Amino acid sequence: MYTTITIFYISLIGIIAMILLKRREVLTGHESIVSRLGEGSDHIFAAFFGGIRRGISYINKHTFIALAQWVAFHVLVHVRKVYVEIKHLWLKNTHTRKVLDMVRGKGEVKKHGASFYLRRISGEEKK
Repeated sequence: MYTTITIFYISLIGIIAMILLKRREVLTGHESIVSRLGEGSDHIFAAFFGGIRRGISYINKHTFIALAQWVAFHVLVHVRKVYVEIKHLWLKNTHTRKVLDMVRGKGEVKKHGASFYLRRISGEEKK
């Protein structure tokens, strides 16, 4: 618990220090140490966010629908794979398979343990 509180306060002090450094930089016009350290990577971030802006500009109603369908297809394929794997694991267990067969109405129907309807459809009732 103390670790979390300590990390929170260190982060808060860091945020306040960055805001104060930026305020000083804006008022005086001189770059701070943080700004000078980040100059080397400014072009990388500018290119990255420019690429994102350009990609978003290509999206209209039709491409958005196509993109949503593509994403939905791949999500559903993944969900189906997980479902099939879980079902396979369940069917490996003998007890689970018996329960599923009982729910589906398969398996043995005993004369004394089944209802009239189940005995009639199983063909065990005397005619």
